[in-house]
Amino acid sequence: MGQDAHYFEDGKKLYLGGVEFDVGYGLKGHSDGDALLHAITDAILGALAKTDIGTLFPDSKKENKNRNCVDFLNKALEIMYDMDFSIVNLDCNIIANKPNISKIRDKVIDSLSTLLGVPKDNISIKAKTKEGYNQEDSLEVICIVLLQKII
Repeated sequence: MGQDAHYFEDGKKLYLGGVEFDVGYGLKGHSDGDALLHAITDAILGALAKTDIGTLFPDSKKENKNRNCVDFLNKALEIMYDMDFSIVNLDCNIIANKPNISKIRDKVIDSLSTLLGVPKDNISIKAKTKEGYNQEDSLEVICIVLLQKII
């Protein structure tokens, strides 16, 4: 399981699942702020009982400033492949009142399918709203990944 959350920041581009959206706001973060890729990366590392994204890519290092989160995901995938595992499926909840996930879901799933090498039918992206608390200020993602040992 992996989790990540970021506050919104006006004037930035929004990145979710490796896709760039120009909606007038993005996610604050040391890297590009892609909370979905952060959560997926930590889910993979957790399933392997390895370290976490903050240990591999500390925000105290200059080279990680504004870094593309696909780099983080690719490192987790490299570790996974080196250990002879593959992804069976991915289930993610995006908890926020914006953006409208139903309008971007297919694009995000297409991107994740390509990045992860997983069929689209094995990727679930669900949207949940915040139901009245901190409605517009942040986005949180929770992901669960199922891995299998390659025989």
